Amino acid sequence: MEFRTKLILSYILVIIVVIFFALLFVNIYIGNKFAKIVVEGTEQGFLVFMTPQGRVFLRAVKASFIWAGIISILIGTFLAFIISRFVTNPLQKMEEFTGKISKGDYSARIEITNDDEIGALQKKLNKMAEHLTEIENMRKSLVQNVSHDLRTPLTSLKGYIEMVTDPDFTKEEKEKAINVIKSEVERMESMLDELSKLSAIDSKKYEINCKRMDLGSAIENAANLMRMDAKSKNLYLKTDIESDVYINGDEKRIREIIINLLSNAIKFTEQGGIVVSVHKEKNAAIISVKDTGKGIKEEDLSKIFDRFFRGDKSRPKTTGGLGVGLTIVKELVEAMNGKITVKSKVGEGSEFIITFPLTK
Repeated sequence: MEFRTKLILSYILVIIVVIFFALLFVNIYIGNKFAKIVVEGTEQGFLVFMTPQGRVFLRAVKASFIWAGIISILIGTFLAFIISRFVTNPLQKMEEFTGKISKGDYSARIEITNDDEIGALQKKLNKMAEHLTEIENMRKSLVQNVSHDLRTPLTSLKGYIEMVTDPDFTKEEKEKAINVIKSEVERMESMLDELSKLSAIDSKKYEINCKRMDLGSAIENAANLMRMDAKSKNLYLKTDIESDVYINGDEKRIREIIINLLSNAIKFTEQGGIVVSVHKEKNAAIISVKDTGKGIKEEDLSKIFDRFFRGDKSRPKTTGGLGVGLTIVKELVEAMNGKITVKSKVGEGSEFIITFPLTK
């Protein structure tokens, strides 16, 4: 049964119930009062003493209620039919909208026609559609990135494996091929590791074991792990760390965050270097990772932490992963009650700034 039909029938049922109780009220209460007026002092057996004119009057009252009810039902049904259109039309639009969404048309939107609870629901459904559109775009981006990034190393692996098994190539050439194979396998492992971390973050299955820790010491250790990578590109990697900066954090995750930021800085810096600093500012610990690299375009700054986002489409795929590294960094920072922002200028470099509340 349609909602509109249910609405009309419910209105008719209400009228019938009202008529029934009105007749009952007339028969008992008004009849009793009328008898007392016609036959003074009579409380019982008033129908015996009531005059014929009084009974005619009561029947007329009852008939008037019945006719009023019939007319109310006719008029009410007509009005209910008209009004129900205004009530059910937004619901029908929402039904059409959900039908499109269920078929994968995430571009569907509902025209907001009401400024009430239904309108609020329509706005929430539109926001849901926008969110689903973002998820679908990320899914497409993931499939595109993974398929492309895996196809390239697999093609290389196939060629170099044939080279290793070919007796016509020299021992040195085969050793070089083996090194390339090892490098490509490590790159694929890195991509799968990124996906594994992202999956853990999405499902909230990663562990954060926060405790009071010396932030400067953890960051110095992370920087030391990356010095050889910076040196291999003739880049400097300096630290400027204030002592006695304590936060409530997970040292392992802090190290993971800094290594990720330093790895990106080294990849996109060709000359100069990186400075990592830690200092206190009021009630906050401030971490800065600043490089002299190529920088980030202004229009990309708001998207830099979006998953699968890679700003420079022209850069070789071998210089980057799937575009989830900074997404993971942001999630880990926020899981420890921190905040991360970025400042950058093309040709001058970038600076990632992380803020954590200090412990007492």
